[in-house]
Parts: sequence; structure tokens; C-alpha cells
Amino acid sequence: MLLLIVEGWAARYSTMPDGSRHISHFYLPGDICDLGWLVAPLARQTISALTPIKALAMDREVLQQGMGEDPALAHSVAVHSLHQLESQTEWMVSLGRRSAAQRLAQLLHDLYRRIEGKGRAHHGACALPLSQQHLADFTGMSAVHVCRTLRQLKDLRLIDLRRRQLTIPDLSELDAQTR
Repeated sequence: MLLLIVEGWAARYSTMPDGSRHISHFYLPGDICDLGWLVAPLARQTISALTPIKALAMDREVLQQGMGEDPALAHSVAVHSLHQLESQTEWMVSLGRRSAAQRLAQLLHDLYRRIEGKGRAHHGACALPLSQQHLADFTGMSAVHVCRTLRQLKDLRLIDLRRRQLTIPDLSELDAQTR
């Protein structure tokens, strides 16, 4: 069974031996959780709702059959998978080589672009229902360090984040901070 998120946010994560978690992917409205289930019936990571969710259940065998019959659908799934792989590869570089501010800037930039691509961002603003702990669990930082780093990005006027609303005054400037 595959789930298509209609409303809400979810995350894929691993639980560490000490009980903490590492989030490896955020799912937004319009995303399928998790295309890996097309080939592996058991998930290696947990997926959990971060907000109230509305989702459509999709039978994986029906989707697989559809991909065999519809080259455009198969191509769409392949392109989506390639984008996820490229994103994960870029994120591995971030975790290994970028500063905390660069990591957080990249995450916020990428999330905004994904939200914008789904028609849910307007004039540099979008809903961002993630807590500082969610951001910490994704970036590998502590929640306190995320708080300080968000403050730094706000002081540089790269972002404004209030009441779960993200505003990015200049997307290209935020993108420049990730390099």
C-alpha cells in the first residue's frame, strides 16, 4: 500500500539506539510515501505524521501495473525518484561539509521550492508547520542550535519565520547562503 498525502506533513525517520531520531525526508501534500515500497513491501524507516494528515491509499500492485502500461506514468515515477536521489546526495554534502547556517538555509530553500512547486507558496511566503525539533532532527543539530541559527538567518534578513509561516524576502539571496 502506498499513501498519497493530500493534506498535512509527514516525515521518514530512523530511530537511533539512544532513542533519538534522524529525519531523512519530509513529505508534503502531493507526495507519495514512499516510492521505495514499490519494490520492497517492508519499510526500513518509519513514516510518521507531523501534522494532521489526509491521505489516499494506493495499491502498489495497481500502480506497478499502471507503470507497465503507461510509459508516461513510469517516466514520471523515474523522474521523481531521480529528484529524490539528487536531493539526498546534496543533503549528504550538507551534513558533511556545510555550516549550520548553510544547512538550515538549504533546507528552508528546498522546502520552499517544493511547496512552491505544488502551488502552495505565494510571494515568498508559505506555511511551514515544522517545529525547531523537526528541523534539528533533519539537520543533525540540537534544537537550541537550530534556534540560534534561525535567529542568525532572521538577523541577516534572509528569512522571517513566525507562527509557522515562512517568508523568504529574496530566494536567490537565501540560495547564495547555501554555497
